[in-house]
Amino acid sequence: MDRREFMKTVGIAGGMAGGLSAVTGSLAAGTAAAGHHEPGEATSKSRAAMRGLLEAIRGVEDKLLTAESGFTTEELAEAERSLAHILYTGLDFWLEAKPHRPVFRPYVTPTRKLLGCNPDSVYFFAPIQDNKSYRITGNLAAAVFTSFTIEQGSQEGHAARGSSAALSDLDMEVNGDGSYEIIVSRDKPASGNWLELKPGSGQITTRHYHESRQNIASVPGRVVPINLEVIDPDPLTPYGGDEETAKHLEWVANYVREHSAITFNKTSPEMAKKLGWVSLEPNEFAAPGQFASATGDTAYGNAHAWYASARYELEPDEALIIRGRFPGCRFANVVLWNQFMQSYDFVNRQISLNRNQIEYEKDGSFKMVVAHEDPGVPNWLDTEGRSTGQIYWRYIFPTQTPQRVKTKLVKLASLS
Repeated sequence: MDRREFMKTVGIAGGMAGGLSAVTGSLAAGTAAAGHHEPGEATSKSRAAMRGLLEAIRGVEDKLLTAESGFTTEELAEAERSLAHILYTGLDFWLEAKPHRPVFRPYVTPTRKLLGCNPDSVYFFAPIQDNKSYRITGNLAAAVFTSFTIEQGSQEGHAARGSSAALSDLDMEVNGDGSYEIIVSRDKPASGNWLELKPGSGQITTRHYHESRQNIASVPGRVVPINLEVIDPDPLTPYGGDEETAKHLEWVANYVREHSAITFNKTSPEMAKKLGWVSLEPNEFAAPGQFASATGDTAYGNAHAWYASARYELEPDEALIIRGRFPGCRFANVVLWNQFMQSYDFVNRQISLNRNQIEYEKDGSFKMVVAHEDPGVPNWLDTEGRSTGQIYWRYIFPTQTPQRVKTKLVKLASLS
């Protein structure tokens, strides 16, 4: 998940905040209509909310996933799968969410992907209330970079509208064994690590980047020690029955509508120009850059990263050669996505490469090959046979400006 690197400045496939509001408003209108009941029909708030969730899904299909929106039949199939992943995530995050007593949930798994997932990182999400105080405890363990971000406006399943606070391991007090404690609150503690909760704070996002030989996201179970507790918990209350179920289903519907609006809007030339590092020219990259605004305007974004992105387009007998050199940095990798910011199968295929997985040239540079079949040379990025997709680069805390990689389209047979 940088994941999550899209709103308000816009993400690789997302739209401007105004566009998001317009789209979600249209989808919400359809959801309201779902509350209608025939005379004599058994009703409940939870039944109406469930129908509202189903209508939210239908609204995404009818208003966003259409041929008129420029999607081919193949792309629509991919979009339906992506929509199912959004629903899957919304249910996991919000159906049983307790912001007054939150727990960390993994953002991405090998079978649930969205918002720019990264096979070399573990991400966690926790819903919070802006009037409570929390304590995060954990250990840096094997991560080469760890950070925490507070997102604004994401209460009740809504998409975040901005990031209001960020803390990385460079700024943290960390014990000799790698353990740490962070207080998340409105008021700054007398000492120690602190993440400020401003009015409207809705979630905590964590990032734990690794550069191991095996993609960390493919390792079963929780591999990052981390815990979250509320310091000033409310008293436990009885189960809320119909109203509580309805409320949580409405949160899931909010998540589906608004994250679909981010995911299924195509990148416009205006967006690409504003970001700078997004190339709309197939098989060719722009110079790497950062998000248009590091904090405050960019929800889900990593304020410590540089990026570069381009679409590949390959015929069955073609391959794309990528040459370059990594800058000095804390972390760097390249990942293949579909157009909806979902990584390919990183459990069974090599669809990404970090600096410890690459075989380098004698001068320290690298040569990668994007192809549908094994070209018989090192550093193959496997497209899964997808004729087109996204190639996405990340550089965390570079010590010098990352340089644009060079590409060359060749016949696959020429590499043998």
